[in-house]
Amino acid sequence: MIEHINHQLEVFPWNKNFETGIEIIDVQHQKLISLLNELAGALVRGNQLEINYFFDALAKYAEFHFETEEAIWIEYFGDDSWLSSHQLTHSSFLPKVVEIKEQETNKPQNEIIESIILFLIRWLAFHILDNDKRMAFVVQNVNKGLSFEEAKIVSDKKMSGSIRVLIETVMSMYDSLSSRTLVLMRENYERQKIEAELHKANKQLRKVNLKLEALAMTDQLTGLFNRRHFRNVFAREIKRAHRHNFYLALIILDIDFFKGINDNYGHSKGDQVLIQVSRKLKNLCQRPDDYAFRLGGEEFGVIAANLDHQGTVEFAEIIRKGIEELKILNGYSDGAKHLTVSIGTVTKTPDEMDTIDSYMAIADARLYKAKELGRNQAVTGE
Repeated sequence: MIEHINHQLEVFPWNKNFETGIEIIDVQHQKLISLLNELAGALVRGNQLEINYFFDALAKYAEFHFETEEAIWIEYFGDDSWLSSHQLTHSSFLPKVVEIKEQETNKPQNEIIESIILFLIRWLAFHILDNDKRMAFVVQNVNKGLSFEEAKIVSDKKMSGSIRVLIETVMSMYDSLSSRTLVLMRENYERQKIEAELHKANKQLRKVNLKLEALAMTDQLTGLFNRRHFRNVFAREIKRAHRHNFYLALIILDIDFFKGINDNYGHSKGDQVLIQVSRKLKNLCQRPDDYAFRLGGEEFGVIAANLDHQGTVEFAEIIRKGIEELKILNGYSDGAKHLTVSIGTVTKTPDEMDTIDSYMAIADARLYKAKELGRNQAVTGE
């Protein structure tokens, strides 16, 4: 994100004024300028590996470009002084960069690279606008049928008129804007870095908040939803059931003789039993409208939307039988070899008078009735 924004700012923006009219030269000039802009971006980011990479790439590509360009000029200029002068300009390019680097060895590396970038901007802008365009005008006029000497005269005249004014204007602009652009790129980069850090912090905060929310509605031992979330879900579902006129079922179950497990096997064993029962209960709640909760101690609840009386009766029996089939040994119950549960349920289409407390009162009464009748059974009402 940060790199993308800084790439929109360029220390050397390309425009049509830099076109020579010779396609291969224009394409390579754009590549050189692109590498220069990449080098400036690496400088702003302070990435030394990137700085070294783009600096080396720029130097190598400059040599390749000079060879390509000179091969074109030789075809037209032969041993003319214009060509030798142009070649001298090329040959002095990299030594001048090295000279700047050596002269400023007492400065920080970033300042040295910045000096080189500013030199490259001035050198490339002037070289393209003046030297290359002058040579390109000769090539174009020779191709139009003028003699070589006539083409040189036409080129000189053209370069001394409006083109000269354009060169001076562009050079003045690039001299003042390049340094300011580097400053702006740095400011943008720092701002975006802060924004990225803030975004990261906010993302981490959201994750923490999600975890806190999950903790707030989850029973830490069993992983089921807790009593607090039970009340929230029931409040939502009873409104939904009343609004759309469908059944809402509440199933309350309690582990039979659980106190004996804690007293005789220890609380660690009791916790293991609660975890096993919770896993089974969660696996049995397979519909999207089924929610399982640990309400406290050895008591559990299930909210089931869109489940009529017969469906609730069948579901309660599935739960009772499923937990019994876990075959958790329970030697301290009055008769049952394996762990069992007692269940009370209520199913109805709620009206405006119904609340979580009214549902719980009915389900609890039926649960206690199941206990009185000998446990390991469900009392479901009508």
